[in-house]
Amino acid sequence: MFLLSLKYSHAQYQNFVHSLLSKFYIDTNQQITLFTNFPYIAKLWNADLTAIVPLIRNYYSSSTQGAPPKDAVAMLRSLILMAFKGVTSISAWVDTLRSDPFFAILSGFIPACLSASRIDGLAADPIPGVGTFYDFMDRLIRKDRALHRSNLRRFRRKPKSKQKKNQKMDSPSMTLTERLVKRVIKYSDAKLPDSIEASLNLILKELFVLPSLKSGLLGDPQRFNIAGDGTCMPTHASHYGKKVCDCDLKPGESCNCKRKFTDPSASWGWDSYNERYFYGHSFHVFTAAESFYSLPIHIKCVTGERHDSVTGIFALKELVGLYPEIKFSSAAFDSGYDNTYFYLLNQFYNIHPVIALNSRNSKPASHDALVKFDDYGIPHGKKCGHKLRNWGIIKKSHRRKWLFPVQCDSCQKCEASSNQTFYTPTSDNPRYFGPILRNTKRWKKLYKRRTTTERFNDRMKIDFKVKDAVIYSRERRTVRTFIAAFCCYIDAWSNEKSLKITDIFPGIRNLVA
Repeated sequence: MFLLSLKYSHAQYQNFVHSLLSKFYIDTNQQITLFTNFPYIAKLWNADLTAIVPLIRNYYSSSTQGAPPKDAVAMLRSLILMAFKGVTSISAWVDTLRSDPFFAILSGFIPACLSASRIDGLAADPIPGVGTFYDFMDRLIRKDRALHRSNLRRFRRKPKSKQKKNQKMDSPSMTLTERLVKRVIKYSDAKLPDSIEASLNLILKELFVLPSLKSGLLGDPQRFNIAGDGTCMPTHASHYGKKVCDCDLKPGESCNCKRKFTDPSASWGWDSYNERYFYGHSFHVFTAAESFYSLPIHIKCVTGERHDSVTGIFALKELVGLYPEIKFSSAAFDSGYDNTYFYLLNQFYNIHPVIALNSRNSKPASHDALVKFDDYGIPHGKKCGHKLRNWGIIKKSHRRKWLFPVQCDSCQKCEASSNQTFYTPTSDNPRYFGPILRNTKRWKKLYKRRTTTERFNDRMKIDFKVKDAVIYSRERRTVRTFIAAFCCYIDAWSNEKSLKITDIFPGIRNLVA
């Protein structure tokens, strides 16, 4: 296979589209097709995607033997057009390209009804097959066996105990997040191993984020506000797996041997919105909080069982390392990230965390019905008036521990007893006394922009049908998710730069008038 190179410039693509669409639909008096499908033309006309070639050139062989690779820009453009069209199957999309010349031309391919000899002077490749599209998608994620687990693992049943209504997954232990955050801070100069979405995040940055940042669509790069959240993504692969052992089992018996799974990285997770368990993955997204269009800047795929606060630790490190040219100011998260060490990690990167309090974590002391404070901030029993015993400071959780006095055991005025504990945050507690004070106007304004991640997740699942696509692997789902992110940027570019059909085809000006 030949080394990948830029075959056709964006100007050549525009000339190709203008010439063939005019030949097919204007010269034959079928302008209605152009009017009907002009939104697709307006989106892709000024979307220059040629910068992808140097980013993926090393993913192709340097050998000069075999057939030359297809135009990578046209392949990416076609996948984006497929997402805009709402097609969820590659084979169905290839059938559309071969049967409808409009979408083949707009992708940058020669229509099936024409041969290359009949379009002299115009640069384009013929329509690729289904396998070529899948091969291109594999190159986008740098599919390598070394980056993937074995497809053999043990069977895990669906959990039976459900969470309460509107309650998120149980938070991980403080010890786990403490170890992870301390390790990230200790090895802050070290780079995390490349994941399957590493190359796609680089493409997202170079082709879409940086150009949008220069045009002012994302906010001020010196005071950049972001928002982060995770979303559930079920897989169509079976959670039962296929037995490959030779165990001689009687009816009703089962073995604990490893099974073969189509999607070995999928696992059971809790969907708090729909209040049910799902089998699949979770996608963690960082969006530009100041963007009117809710545009993503970083996406990470993990197993469904992983908690958002754990994913956020690694995702935040990847984000800061990916964008050295951006100075992040604040980051908004929901209550799932309400963890002391996650606050400390944000502060380590000079990011002001804006996080809602988790109802299952400790609340401020003023909310306790049995306690009141004197003028010096010392807690007393609200009804009995007894002073609580100072039991010292817990440095890890930045709290002071108090015990109710012994007199409470013989006192009948309240329900308190001497074995009950009470906690108050210390002045260095990042959960309550951060750089941006909780519940101030600025805090509320920044936290309100957290919904940008939810809007992107809705667009990804509903508008571009990433969730509806019948996909059995994490790799394919990851590519579809990033394609949806690319579409969001192209949509924003199209809305910012209004384009009329007469700007591209001046010959039909009389028809428009």
